[in-house]
Amino acid sequence: MPTVVRDIPITLTADAILESQVRKGRRAPQSAMARQAAEQAAAMALDLARPAAVWDEFAVAGVSDEMLTLHTADGTRSLKMGHGVSLLREARRAFVAVWTIGPDLEARATELYQGGDALLSYMLDTAGVLVLGAVGEAVRRIAEERAAVEHWGVSPALSPGSLAGWPVDGQRELCALLPLDSVGVTLTPYNILRPFKSCSALIGSGPGFASAHVGALCRYCSLADTCWRRREDAE
Repeated sequence: MPTVVRDIPITLTADAILESQVRKGRRAPQSAMARQAAEQAAAMALDLARPAAVWDEFAVAGVSDEMLTLHTADGTRSLKMGHGVSLLREARRAFVAVWTIGPDLEARATELYQGGDALLSYMLDTAGVLVLGAVGEAVRRIAEERAAVEHWGVSPALSPGSLAGWPVDGQRELCALLPLDSVGVTLTPYNILRPFKSCSALIGSGPGFASAHVGALCRYCSLADTCWRRREDAE
């Protein structure tokens, strides 16, 4: 049965916003104006963000070729995930989640940009990415805790459009497993989640997984050749 989570504590600082820009390969903006904008953005983000997540778990009926088949309340559903489905061969259960920070932060960032305050708009958008990441961490902890009850391990978090071989079109099949409206999320005709600062993921669990923690998907990511994180790690 789907579970909705809204009480997700989030912390955010100006330093975190500025540091994230360094990690992306940009020169750290050290001016007083930049710091002031970051401080303002952090406060605005904590006020405007509406973190929410909906998740459910499904028994795995089978993994074959490019397909993952799940037991659902009305029978079985199959997800065409491409060759990356091999990462779920040890899965007995699939944890499926969608999370968001709501539309208000995005709307305010757009207003600021259109009003000529590009710096604060940029800082607020960066803050929104960090808040969304924090919500994702909370969701992954739920998946880990659910698996730990069975003394199971977990797979990496797999997402349509990120996992090589699982195109963004797979978003429709995945999201059909959850009541997106319960957290104010919709899916566009182009299979994009709205609000834009929303994410989806599937995490496998079972006794055959070695890790108790949801790990990075870098090796199998469709952006592996262009990701700034991988370039940074290689330096």
